[in-house]
Amino acid sequence: MKNIVLFGDSLTFGYGVYKKDSFAYLLQNMFPKMSIINSGVNGDTTREALLRLERDVLSFSPYIATILFGSNDCAPGEWSHRTVEEFESNLEIIIDKIREKSPECFIILITPPPVDETVFMPWTTNKRLAPYLNAIQDLSVSKNCILADFNRHVSEISGGNIESFLQEDGCHLSEHGYDALSGFIGKIINELLK
Repeated sequence: MKNIVLFGDSLTFGYGVYKKDSFAYLLQNMFPKMSIINSGVNGDTTREALLRLERDVLSFSPYIATILFGSNDCAPGEWSHRTVEEFESNLEIIIDKIREKSPECFIILITPPPVDETVFMPWTTNKRLAPYLNAIQDLSVSKNCILADFNRHVSEISGGNIESFLQEDGCHLSEHGYDALSGFIGKIINELLK
């Protein structure tokens, strides 16, 4: 059975939704012949991700690896903020190490969804997130990875009305948001498996 490793922060983990509504669970239903491994950790940035890369990704010799970071990296908090330069460098190291261990692995770089700035809680803003989205897009080209521009996808399918895709905090995905994410990534995985 081939492994699909989902590497990321709380957006990958499934923070705030029932397990049955999470990214990993929905993908497992879509691809029952694949082993879906949820390597999302709440609160992680790319710095913490590097520390657990061997255990949570490389040890599984993934056939496909999705990478979804940026929401925490760009947040203004002292504990989580990583500069765009560090973010890009960390992602580059992650990609290189996956390729070194599993040269045939398909790497999918996912952009984080937009945040709803009209609620009182978001840790970040879309303006702060923008350069991190650009870094992900640039890396997809320079490192020859598959770009899954989920940020753009949500903006387009929502018609700018993103509230239903997010939880009350304006940052984490709702059940509807995870439906959109799994459907979007599922199409890409389906193409790779053909």
